[in-house]
Amino acid sequence: MNRIDFMTLKDFGFTLWFQKQIHPADTEKWKIARVTAIHKGWCDISDGNETRPAKTTGKLRREARAGNGYLTVGDWVRVKDFDREDFAVVHSVLERQNTLKRKTAGRTVSHQLIAANIDTAFVVHTLDKGFNLRKLERYLSVVYDSEIEPVVLLSKKDLLSANELKNRLAEVQTRLPDVPVYAFSNTTGSGLKKVQTLFKRGKTCCLLGASGTGKTSLINSLLGEEDLYFTLPVREQDGKGVHSTTWRELIVLDNGALVIDTPGMRELGHLDTADGINETFDEITALAGECRFKDCTHVNTKGCAVIAAVEAGMISNERYENFVRMRQETARNEQAQREQGWKNK
Repeated sequence: MNRIDFMTLKDFGFTLWFQKQIHPADTEKWKIARVTAIHKGWCDISDGNETRPAKTTGKLRREARAGNGYLTVGDWVRVKDFDREDFAVVHSVLERQNTLKRKTAGRTVSHQLIAANIDTAFVVHTLDKGFNLRKLERYLSVVYDSEIEPVVLLSKKDLLSANELKNRLAEVQTRLPDVPVYAFSNTTGSGLKKVQTLFKRGKTCCLLGASGTGKTSLINSLLGEEDLYFTLPVREQDGKGVHSTTWRELIVLDNGALVIDTPGMRELGHLDTADGINETFDEITALAGECRFKDCTHVNTKGCAVIAAVEAGMISNERYENFVRMRQETARNEQAQREQGWKNK
């Protein structure tokens, strides 16, 4: 990769979407910057060349508590006092092009912002003991719901024989026919050069995946700095990892690609992801229009075109069951949201 010595705002991901939100007079009054890391009580912001600590105004914090959402990595903000020695001050946030969010842990239905303004979401999933197509489909549903382009990166290919790898890739591509899939190994370097070409200058991407799948090791490989991020081993008994990344941070690769690293998500959930589920299981939802009843649940229903396709072998039973399970989970979350809304009135 060729190192970029100076970055314009465009190099840093400032597209026409954000430019349209800026009045010419704003450039004299405000500094435009991007949130690159979130810490407790403050954040890091950057114009692509210099990074400064910053705090939000009291008004912005009150609006966030009222439901508009706190700052997240990838946000574009209007700032004052960028050049002073103390904290810069974030006064407002530009409208986001998209957001990634997850259901927060616990029974209460709420969500946590993960990142914003992303072009591509790389879903990193392991090929070894932790391989689980249902979990992979869950991640994809969230990505699709955020209107972000997904790419699947399958790690630890060195742990499989050539024949095992071929069969597993075929299994993934059968379940996810419209999603680009690439296999690689952080240990041997196999497949890394191809993966590296997927990270484009000026484009913002996000790495998603459970702990232990190799997200942090992949970033270390892309940066060529093995010790940039501390990584932890995976548990032998179940192939699961523990968190090695404890905050979200935007990183600039040597070629100018922008990467948001995220902590492993132990409870992904499906809050507001009905559209994402439809995109993930598009061959199933395409059949829904052929069902006898418009409100068909696709479960024990006469005249259901989806069930007929499963029985005919056109759709695998495993994929169908995951589709039904995720739809039911989304329906429960939506009902819980409505009930919470009623209680809070």
